Amino acid sequence: MAKKRVLGKGIDAIISNKSVEEIEGNIIEVGVEEIFPNPFQPRKTFSQEKINELASSLKESGLIQPIIVYKDNGKYYLIVGERRLRAAQLLKWKKIPIIIREYSNDEIAVNALIENIQREDLNAIEIAEGLDLLIKKLKINHENVADKMGMNRSTATNYLRLLKLPEAIKQGIISGDIFQGHARALLSLKNQDDQLIVFYEIIKNKLSVRKTEYFVNNFYKVGTEDQVQKDPDIIKVQEKLEKIFSTHVSLNYSKGGKGKITINFNNLKDFDRIYDIFTGNKN
Repeated sequence: MAKKRVLGKGIDAIISNKSVEEIEGNIIEVGVEEIFPNPFQPRKTFSQEKINELASSLKESGLIQPIIVYKDNGKYYLIVGERRLRAAQLLKWKKIPIIIREYSNDEIAVNALIENIQREDLNAIEIAEGLDLLIKKLKINHENVADKMGMNRSTATNYLRLLKLPEAIKQGIISGDIFQGHARALLSLKNQDDQLIVFYEIIKNKLSVRKTEYFVNNFYKVGTEDQVQKDPDIIKVQEKLEKIFSTHVSLNYSKGGKGKITINFNNLKDFDRIYDIFTGNKN
């Protein structure tokens, strides 16, 4: 591991009101396996490709920015730097430089979410779940959580409303199949069945946010050309298939009973995974 250690003035320095030099004086090295996960981590998914890229960078240049932890009952818990820690684990490093900070549980939760939003490019669902976690852990309301995060109350509320959407739609936001603008439009529909119907139309026809808003506005108008046939049974079957294959499934049929099932895959590795499910291959 390279010994070069330079800590950019980030949120840790700002919050603590200490200079970079003062913070750098607190850097120590501990065993990689001694670092426990952050219980307040808002990010649920990590790009293995980005972790691999970071590992290559660490192998070449070393860790430029130490990870930040707090200590509780003699154990180190991660606050900031999970991707760096995962990359170090991938490289089988024995030790890693850390900065130990003293935070209350409130500060740990808030700082973890702020840091991830600012640096890690969280998706809208992860931000919403992070805000919801703060509300529950800190027992505060929408206005309080917005103040802590430096957001407008309406912004925080719009994020939190996304958690009311069906799981398939939330997964669509996480995977990037739809944008937050699509999701906001879906929230104006009366129930989750209708939301799923329009969601699958967005995917099928690659609707823009503007076209989705138009579609939603006309969804309940009798006789409109944009009205789609509502069939809750078909929606339920699609949801079951999506759980089985862990991907978007489209099921279409005609009044005569003929139809087709479309199962999406993202790459050849994903295709192999789906093929194994079909063939019963567990390898």
